[in-house]
Amino acid sequence: MRDSIEIVLDGPVFFAQQDEEQFFSWLAALPAYAGVRGRGCQLHLELTWPVDPATVESLLVICHRWEIDKAPLAPLKSEAVSWHVLWAPAAPKQHGAS
Repeated sequence: MRDSIEIVLDGPVFFAQQDEEQFFSWLAALPAYAGVRGRGCQLHLELTWPVDPATVESLLVICHRWEIDKAPLAPLKSEAVSWHVLWAPAAPKQHGAS
């Protein structure tokens, strides 16, 4: 029986020191947070297992906010959070008028 799971995320781009501080503060506040470490351009996020729905919802929001691919969160998708709109693929960004 495992007691943690590692989620590997492509690191976000930060535009200010406060942006980076907010990101890592938000991660550290997750109920299932067990640690994070960077390796190259990736973040290895360790979460206690089983991961509670509040943590999964917050991770979806964090990934959306910092434009991080949500695919690595797939192992966390359960019936309790499968309804969340942020599981849907992101719509392509449109710049300027057509």
